[in-house]
Amino acid sequence: MKLHRLLKRQLKKLELNEEQLKLIEPLLPDVNKAYQDFDIDIAHLENIVEKSSQELYDANTKLRQNVETISSQLDRVVNNIHEIIFETDLEGNWTYLNTAWEKMTGLSVADSLGKNYSAFFKDENNKTIFGDVEFKEIGNKAFKRVFRFTNHMQELKWAEVSLKVVVNEDGRYEGSIGTIVDITKLKEIEEALIASRDQEAYANQAKNEFLSTMSHEIRTPLNAVIGISHLLLMEDPKEEQLENLNALKYSSEHLLGLINDILDFNKIESGLLELESADFSFTHILNGLQSTFQQKAEEKQIRFRIKKDDALPDVMKGDSMRLSQVLTNLVNNAIKFTEEGKVILDIEVIKKVEDKIHLQFEVIDTGIGIPKDKLETIFESFTQANSNTTRKYGGTGLGLAICKKLLALMDTDLKVESTLNKGTTFSFDLCLETSKQFAGLKPQYSNTIPSFSGLHGLKVLVAEDHKMNIMVIKRFFKKWEIDFDIAENGAIAVEMAEAKNYNIILMDLQMPIMNGYDASVAIRSSKNTHNQSIPIYALSASAAMDVKNNVKKFGMNGHISKPFNPSDLYQKLKSYMV
Repeated sequence: MKLHRLLKRQLKKLELNEEQLKLIEPLLPDVNKAYQDFDIDIAHLENIVEKSSQELYDANTKLRQNVETISSQLDRVVNNIHEIIFETDLEGNWTYLNTAWEKMTGLSVADSLGKNYSAFFKDENNKTIFGDVEFKEIGNKAFKRVFRFTNHMQELKWAEVSLKVVVNEDGRYEGSIGTIVDITKLKEIEEALIASRDQEAYANQAKNEFLSTMSHEIRTPLNAVIGISHLLLMEDPKEEQLENLNALKYSSEHLLGLINDILDFNKIESGLLELESADFSFTHILNGLQSTFQQKAEEKQIRFRIKKDDALPDVMKGDSMRLSQVLTNLVNNAIKFTEEGKVILDIEVIKKVEDKIHLQFEVIDTGIGIPKDKLETIFESFTQANSNTTRKYGGTGLGLAICKKLLALMDTDLKVESTLNKGTTFSFDLCLETSKQFAGLKPQYSNTIPSFSGLHGLKVLVAEDHKMNIMVIKRFFKKWEIDFDIAENGAIAVEMAEAKNYNIILMDLQMPIMNGYDASVAIRSSKNTHNQSIPIYALSASAAMDVKNNVKKFGMNGHISKPFNPSDLYQKLKSYMV
């Protein structure tokens, strides 16, 4: 819209900024028209002398009232803005301040106009809000700064100042225009959030340390319980003792499973669990599942079957341990909640695309089923479908939550379909990489229950300070005819490794005088070249993820978790027979 020359002049005289102009913009057409009407009136006066000068006077009066109305409205708008709107001259003296100034500072506008900004808003370092920056250095760039100050009423405030330098038509600096915003409440919220975050981090750290400590303290005696139950079962017990020993073995292993569930869940929740990608044999996983659950199914007089697609390759790439953990949880649940009928693990190949293979897994049972209103809550932490379920079947309610979270890390989802008293199907799709590393080879697997022979003459150093664990290891190693020595702390282990060449060292990590990490470093740095390459395995009750991150760093070859499975320990030792 082309503005009338008189209106332009009036607006220029008012020295309105862009924001003020935008506020009065809706009124400008009326004012502009008034000016145009005024011109028409002048034209009429020139042509019609009879027109009374009174009419001209009335028109001018009306125009003046319109301008005053606009100015009054503009003042009301500006003075109702909560942010300080200011103008300064080139020296930094206030030339305009709205009434928000009085609320923030406790000073009147009249007393502040004409004074330099440097007298106001000094921070804790006695620097002004603009610091030492001069307007000419700012140029046409926007200037912004957050600062803290104490106002005239001794209130601690946070504020944000923004300004732009005003340049006239000749390119000369005339001063600045800008805003000062009170951000005290935002800062208080920010500081509260930071404090809350720090408190949460501290609480998580304390929780992790507590779980790690409790894991070690529970696993250490549990190692003795599980180890002794295995030893007694290996000693041809009487028939009337067998049921009690099996109950002892099952209960201790069940307790270990609960501890592992809690630790795994905590690792996932903390974002500390990372998936691995390595070649693995699918046949090995399925053989393990078959041998693990076949007996449990037979004990309940139900059938357990594994259906495998013929197109399923044997060797693939992924995290075999976590996939096995998911399948073990799902199959274990299916057998646990099935009183009659069958449990089926069905694996089908959906499609193959280049080096990727898409699989579908289904665990189908004819068990008690899940009510429809509980199908979502069963995936929540520490939750089971029915309060009676825990009392009857046991468990923490973490198994399905862990499965769902592990599968989420694998970019897939666990689904469930169920009919009450008829059965349940858990399913998920999974994309894995195919591998050519062992193509054409059939891996040889050991029997589920090894003969425990063939270790005669193996020299093993065991660093262990717990009396019960020492007793268990001695019993196993004597049965396996192993030549072994016990070191009750890391310092003794270093001395014994220096004096005798062993085939393998089993190193506890938490020991008095010298821990297992330091002992391993000392053995590796020995002048004895044999010790520089001797296999050292951490035999520890500490959480597996914590140990895994450190064993390589301290020169160890791997980790055997306590409580250990005798078959697993036997196979590890047998691989180092020379």
